Amino acid sequence: MPEVIHLIIDLTLFIKDCNISEDYSLWNRFLSGEERAYSAIYERYAKKLIIQGLLFTADRELIKDCVHDIFVKLYRNRTNLKPVNNLKEYLFMALRNTVISTITKQKISFESINDWQEYFQIADSGSIEDNFIDEETLQINKELMANTLSKLTIRQKEVVHYRFYENMSIDEISAIMDMNYQSTQNLLQRALKNLSQILKKNQNK
Repeated sequence: MPEVIHLIIDLTLFIKDCNISEDYSLWNRFLSGEERAYSAIYERYAKKLIIQGLLFTADRELIKDCVHDIFVKLYRNRTNLKPVNNLKEYLFMALRNTVISTITKQKISFESINDWQEYFQIADSGSIEDNFIDEETLQINKELMANTLSKLTIRQKEVVHYRFYENMSIDEISAIMDMNYQSTQNLLQRALKNLSQILKKNQNK
């Protein structure tokens, strides 16, 4: 069993490295003025950014407007932009900052999506529970995971999403959330501890 887990981890890292390499190529082609590269970046990340936005607000229109603004700014400023080593991290950071800024300016409350079943349906290319492998190898269904996630704080939901849905490293999450490595690690551990406690309570009912 450990060998299988290591194989899955190795495969995940390989795929991640390939994606980063493809992103690097796409970004450079976009900077050089290739329209198809711009479209490819949008197709690859627009949906992921919308899902990320649901961590902060259930207002789908607000999220779509924020995603639209990001891509419009990218296109308009493409001649002044520089190469980036991690496009996914770059876009996620931009979306996070844009959504938080918009919510703050509009003086509305931060409230992540309530229906986490809907979250899983939107994220149909994969789901958190497919990647959720901790030391206890927790295996739970979508309904239970949805009910459990809804009880976490927004920041805990966010770190779990980045780590287990997006397969991001602690360094990448730290950059996106503007936290140091240890604080991010601590937040993730608290989130996992809370998930485990909530799951145990549900199973004992």
